[in-house]
Amino acid sequence: MPCRSFRWAGVRITCQRDVFSRRLSTVCQTQSPVNIADFQRDAFHAERPLAIRKSANLQDTELPAMTEWFSPSSQFGAIFTPHLQRFSAASLPYELILPANNASDPRNIHHFLDWLARTDDPFRRSLASFLTEHISYLERNSETEPGTRFLRFEAPLALLEAGLRFNQESPDGSVLQQLYIAQAPLNTLPKELQDDVPAPDIVTKAGRGDIYDSSVWIGLEPTYTPWHRDPNPNLFYQLWSSKVVRLMPPRRGEQLFLEARARLGHGGSSRIRGEEMMQGAERQVLLDAVWGKGVSDDMSEVSLDRGDALFIPKGWWHSVKSAGSHGSLNASVNWWFR
Repeated sequence: MPCRSFRWAGVRITCQRDVFSRRLSTVCQTQSPVNIADFQRDAFHAERPLAIRKSANLQDTELPAMTEWFSPSSQFGAIFTPHLQRFSAASLPYELILPANNASDPRNIHHFLDWLARTDDPFRRSLASFLTEHISYLERNSETEPGTRFLRFEAPLALLEAGLRFNQESPDGSVLQQLYIAQAPLNTLPKELQDDVPAPDIVTKAGRGDIYDSSVWIGLEPTYTPWHRDPNPNLFYQLWSSKVVRLMPPRRGEQLFLEARARLGHGGSSRIRGEEMMQGAERQVLLDAVWGKGVSDDMSEVSLDRGDALFIPKGWWHSVKSAGSHGSLNASVNWWFR
């Protein structure tokens, strides 16, 4: 759905072609300071997506997490700061996509597990034992095809830090990918970390001030969230690295979803992000429909860099991918509000 120009705080907002796909239009975007009344009129009540660039000064300053959690690194983009490392024992929800069970595959999780098990750190060795047992159990009980196994489990934040360290130190060039702290509720984080991601004013003031839910997303690229819709408006904020979002309005996005599932012989199913969308044939058919070469030209696309935000109206269908794909750190936070 192309962006039509409009006035925002006295500045005309127009659309530009995005770099990820030259053929797709992007959503409206602003680099001007965000005024609540303008946002309500032109985005929130109009139910129109809006990209809010870092220069728009969404919160007068950057979210503290951008500098309190991560430090730049010449390899793989970033490392955890001492502040974030203090909370290494915090338990968080993880997702892991397992590649084909091929020992020569440099992405194979077993390269990482072997590295963990050989360290002198007893905590890391315990992580290796925990993850090995968990993967073995789920592999024995998995009904999905080889190469498309999707695992969910709870583990300490230290696991992701270890994965990032492995990617920086791996002597044979092996790279751990697709280990993702996905949709971790902000209210379950330690209080000090919650304070690093305060809700922006447009979340607390544009609607009734009701924050339905909020999540943090931190992982090793490539990261991916499948085609789905949310039951409430969503503000998505990029903390580190870059992501690309593709969107469609409710009716057209629903049509694409149903057409994709019909190719599998399925009827209606969950429109909310679910496990079935992350593995097997459904994962592939949704990937092709949204990110493949034959994607519909009425799809919109926007790239988000560090400090950028995207307002996604209630019911708009969307899928999110990291721009990078080689094991670097990627982090985002979002708020569902009304």
